[in-house]
Amino acid sequence: MLLCCAIVYYLASGEWLSWILLLTAAGLPWLSLLLSLPAIFGFQAAPAGVDVLEQGEDAEIWLLGSCGSPMPPFKGHIRVQSCFTGKQWRYEPEQGFSTEHCGGYRARVEKAKVCDYLGIFAFRARNTREQTILVRPREAPVSDLLDPQRLELESWVPKPGGGFSENHEHRLYRPGDSLNQLHWKLSAKVGDLILREPMEPVRGAVLLTLSLRGDPDTLDRKFGRLLWVGRYLLKRELDFEIRALTGSGVLCAHVDSEAALQKGIDRLLCAPLAEPGASWGEGVEASWQYHIGGDADEA
Repeated sequence: MLLCCAIVYYLASGEWLSWILLLTAAGLPWLSLLLSLPAIFGFQAAPAGVDVLEQGEDAEIWLLGSCGSPMPPFKGHIRVQSCFTGKQWRYEPEQGFSTEHCGGYRARVEKAKVCDYLGIFAFRARNTREQTILVRPREAPVSDLLDPQRLELESWVPKPGGGFSENHEHRLYRPGDSLNQLHWKLSAKVGDLILREPMEPVRGAVLLTLSLRGDPDTLDRKFGRLLWVGRYLLKRELDFEIRALTGSGVLCAHVDSEAALQKGIDRLLCAPLAEPGASWGEGVEASWQYHIGGDADEA
């Protein structure tokens, strides 16, 4: 509009001031483009928001831009993809981000364009990033657990570093053994130095298994039970292994702390659902196992 007005003014008046105004209006867009080039080439668009959410928590995602120069105008959309099913949809800010069900989601930028400072020329933004959003489950208590403290002992081994133990084993003294563990009465009877070595039990594996499949409500129950049972075992100072059948095969995670449990669950939240009829492969022997079911064909 400015250029059109300058042309009309120049044709109507023909004065030198109108000529200067015409040249300024014609050259201003190119000057804006020239000054905007560093910002355009260094521009990067990315979704932004909270990375980790609790189920049911309110959340939003924003489209943010960054560059080393003054920020030019830009626009674009955010597309969200479910890690479980691969389903995609365009994020609508007025609807917000739903955290009704737990799961992992990937948010990426689509159709992002960056303009010069006057907003006349638009270019596709080549540098974009994606963000992984985790919606963690709420605990779902279970009532059918067998007491893991009743695990059958497979064997006994010497306790590392010695110390107190209710169970001991007698053996001959070896150079380097602590004299505090000598059994003096028994040594006097047999005529040799006899050591009383503390022993500790070796228990079989503790295993949690689940099939990553089902509708959103079923998955919420499974992950809630997994979280509850995992914390139940950790409170009893029991390490365990999580084995889950997913669309990427059987994923395993060794858990010995709250952080390891959360890491294993977060990994499963980003895994695809298992296909019907998927195989577990070779089984693992365990002294205690709890299978987190929920599907119609699972016991």
